[in-house]
Amino acid sequence: MKKDFFKTCPNCRSEWKTLDDFIGDPENELNGYQINISDLTRGLFLFTHQAPNCGTTMGVYVSAFTALSEHPVLAPSTPRPETCPERCLHEDDLELCPEKCECGWVREIMQIIRDWNKQAA
Repeated sequence: MKKDFFKTCPNCRSEWKTLDDFIGDPENELNGYQINISDLTRGLFLFTHQAPNCGTTMGVYVSAFTALSEHPVLAPSTPRPETCPERCLHEDDLELCPEKCECGWVREIMQIIRDWNKQAA
């Protein structure tokens, strides 16, 4: 069966047909990131659906958002600097990281999503 929508809320069954519809919906708030160390594209962005009578948190694979960034998805692995704040290990830390590493494009996508939602609200 062909899926003709981007995401469905598992609680209230709201549907978003496209990525743009999903991140443009002011009721969807990015509030977390769960890293997958072995495959960064399989990490999850966590969104809370703030619709009345919902409040469900939905996970969406990072791979669904890679078109939002111009940086390479699989940047070469570099040793983690000693000054690394380990932002990727803290689920609720959505800020840009001052260090250059292979997770940089993921953190950039989070900022694009957050800015997108601010414009749509």
